[in-house]
Amino acid sequence: MEVELAQIRVKQGDITSNLEKHIDILSTSSAECVIFPELSLTGYILRDITYDIIKDAETAEEKLAEQGKCAIFGTIREYHPGILRNTAVVLMNGKREYVYKFYPPTYGLFEERRYFQPGDPRKDVKIFKFKDISFGVAICEDVWHSEPVEALSLMGASVIFVPSSSPLRGLSSTLTIEQDWETLLRAHSLMQNVWMIFVNSVGSQDEEYFWGGSMISSPFGKIIVKGKRLEEDRLTFKLNLDEVRRARYFSSFRDHQRDFHAFMSNL
Repeated sequence: MEVELAQIRVKQGDITSNLEKHIDILSTSSAECVIFPELSLTGYILRDITYDIIKDAETAEEKLAEQGKCAIFGTIREYHPGILRNTAVVLMNGKREYVYKFYPPTYGLFEERRYFQPGDPRKDVKIFKFKDISFGVAICEDVWHSEPVEALSLMGASVIFVPSSSPLRGLSSTLTIEQDWETLLRAHSLMQNVWMIFVNSVGSQDEEYFWGGSMISSPFGKIIVKGKRLEEDRLTFKLNLDEVRRARYFSSFRDHQRDFHAFMSNL
């Protein structure tokens, strides 16, 4: 499976411009599937306009589905009337599937929980199949918790795509947040023996700046592809399923004790 990481500059609330960029990338990509950042269609910092752009976002989503290409992109979805979710749309064969963010953050500069309802782990954890590769999607903050990645891996995922909108945080430098993400992705890859594909946005939205730095961690926990910092980038990489098989042959992945999760649910 050849994938493209589309590290793009997303315009805040400008769905028309963002849609044009998505279509241009899909029409020029040689990859089998293109992955865009979190909320790539709408922008991340929305606040007062969040509810105003829902209909435009739905129309744009339909136009992207018409492209007939495998893609993963981010948008807002009205799950129930007046109930919104931070959503990754998985496009395959003209059909749409939805993945919802389980942990919309509210700490520090983040205020997602004011606008978005979390996904429900009891029914919203999903695995997708593209040719011979099973994959899952975990949106940004979700990989800062162990459960989503572990659940997807135990359900059969060999690849986990991580569409993100990760900004510079407070006084931390680009290098600091980049190292944090690198450590996180490597840890998940090493423990679950999966490909971790992190695709971040870049550029400013309101007062926040997104740093880019998209990267791929192998099933052996090694960073093997890194995107540019602070500018747009397009990275193409061919995933090898044999790497997952080899990594799991020499690991304790198959020995996960699910009873720990039953125990933790009662804490």
